[in-house]
Amino acid sequence: MISPSQRTAKFHYAIRNIIRAAEARRSAGREVLPFNIGDPQAYGFRPPTHVIEPVKRALRDGFTGYAPSAGLWAAREAVAHYATTRAGAPTSPQDVIITAGASEAADLLLGALVNEGDEILVPAPGYPIYPALLNKLGATTRYYGLDEARGWQPSLEEIDSLVNKRTRAIILINPNNPTGSVLPDEVTTQFIELAVRYNLLVIADEVYRELCFGPTPTSASVLAQARGVPLVTLESLSKTHMIPGWRAGWMRFTEAEKMPELIAAVNRLADGRLCSPTPAQYAFKPALTGSWDFLQEFTHMIKRRRDFAVKCVRETAGLSCVEPEAAFYLMVKVDQDKLAGRTDEEFVLELLEETGVLFVQGSGFGAAPNAGYFRLVYLADEELLDTAFRHMQRFLTAK
Repeated sequence: MISPSQRTAKFHYAIRNIIRAAEARRSAGREVLPFNIGDPQAYGFRPPTHVIEPVKRALRDGFTGYAPSAGLWAAREAVAHYATTRAGAPTSPQDVIITAGASEAADLLLGALVNEGDEILVPAPGYPIYPALLNKLGATTRYYGLDEARGWQPSLEEIDSLVNKRTRAIILINPNNPTGSVLPDEVTTQFIELAVRYNLLVIADEVYRELCFGPTPTSASVLAQARGVPLVTLESLSKTHMIPGWRAGWMRFTEAEKMPELIAAVNRLADGRLCSPTPAQYAFKPALTGSWDFLQEFTHMIKRRRDFAVKCVRETAGLSCVEPEAAFYLMVKVDQDKLAGRTDEEFVLELLEETGVLFVQGSGFGAAPNAGYFRLVYLADEELLDTAFRHMQRFLTAK
């Protein structure tokens, strides 16, 4: 018997883990209605042509062997152009590393930053890759809460109280996955000032910043740059350009001269994996320096689906939610009488078994298991959303 490492037992990723139950159902020939993963292509959305064509040409005529470990220079230039002109944070291509999605960026950065026993401040609810990576590294996730009653906003007083001598960084996810909430610029500024006070790195996950239904928040890199604070921004083309499977992401360093050793360590780790997928890197220049007109229609469509999903929640007895301001996720709360003593995971699995509707439990994102939350992806069209809520209504009524 060959045993796995002990660290793998600590690695949990709820978004993928719940799929095993759905796959077992499908294998038995039973229908699954998936609302569990934020893949626009799975719901019929397609990337813009001006992003597809250069990659097709590269596959046919171009160079698609190993790229430099930090990425093709043209891709790094495109990110720097985007950061400088669209985000508003002047950036050099040398301060950009191309990665296999924002998730690999997080993996490389945290692997270079933390030692065993270090602590990182992470929002709850928040994207589960961060605690999963920290568990693997032997570091500690110190959650700071987002308050549903205040539109899923954090308490700076709580965050301040969590900092200790082992704290290394604060992670901001803005807009937030899974709540769709947006941090006001003044709150982001308070995070940055707190980082200055305690000499912490700020890690800004801004994957959904371009997918807001109202005003777009200022990139944290702009606010950090104005104060001379070191910050790393994680971004990707996965959601905005609807190419999640291409694994086209990056990290960019603000005030890079204040973290040369960290950047060198990230580059060493990047060298070890050789490079992110080369063909997808040909999408960066057209995506980031070309037209963004397509995004208006995409955002309009998902806003309409958001409105429909929120309406369905509010018309379903036993459910409630806060209307999201961005992205395509909805954190739904099940009333305690409907939860009937079950954990959120038990509720989600029972719902799947009886109706085929697939969500992800809120505890997979750091919510308390007995609080009754689940995340719904509302990329599906209104007809499919309506079907899911009719199943949900019958399920809740029966309980």
